[in-house]
Amino acid sequence: MQETGDRIRTDRNVYTWTGLGLLVSGVILVLVSLLVLSSLVWLTALGIAALILAFIFLALARTIPRVTPEVSMLLLETGIDNIATVVEELGIKSKPVYLPSSLAGGKAQALIPLHTNPSLPRITSALPRRFIVRYGSGPDDVGLLITTAGTVAVSILESPMGPTVTQLESTLASLFVGKLGAADRIGISNIETGIRVEVRNPRIQSTGAWSHQCLDSSLASIIATVVAEAWERPVVVTKEEQYGKTYVVEIEAVA
Repeated sequence: MQETGDRIRTDRNVYTWTGLGLLVSGVILVLVSLLVLSSLVWLTALGIAALILAFIFLALARTIPRVTPEVSMLLLETGIDNIATVVEELGIKSKPVYLPSSLAGGKAQALIPLHTNPSLPRITSALPRRFIVRYGSGPDDVGLLITTAGTVAVSILESPMGPTVTQLESTLASLFVGKLGAADRIGISNIETGIRVEVRNPRIQSTGAWSHQCLDSSLASIIATVVAEAWERPVVVTKEEQYGKTYVVEIEAVA
């Protein structure tokens, strides 16, 4: 982790010093061409080009994260393990049901029923933003409403999410490949029970820890939350498995 932090600081310094060097060089070239060699238009153009590159390098220096990926993963795993500990102590065997923001008080979250039922919970109205919530009229219709990695991931998406396979693939690619840099490629296909999402070379690894067996992996949680928000209905993860360099997650809508 120390090596990663040193590398990030070094990369930021390289961009900063390169940008400052180009900035000084560009200013000198422009001044010389205007004040001394006014007839050399190409020298002025060279100075302006150096100034443009300087601003680009200085902007790139600001885009390098101050927190290392290892620290981010440490914080994420800590939160997941704490939730899993609560679930284990309560003896909960139910799998999470991922809710869109319209059904979870304005923020996409996951519901974990406290009691195992043969059928998945049917939620038709928005739940209150509380940790322990009642989602139905039955005496056992009580669950935990939790924030997941997907909750945060959905909040950083800027464009509206469409429900079709093509639109979902574009949204997930924008998130994982573009914003998070957490995968090389995303592919989605329809299956009989829902959709199948294939993540090529994921950088968010499933550790196989008990928390991932009790809940879902962070990768599956993010995908399921995005799908729930796009479909505007509850969904569950029915399968997640690693095939070589491809991680497969299958999502099904709750009827």
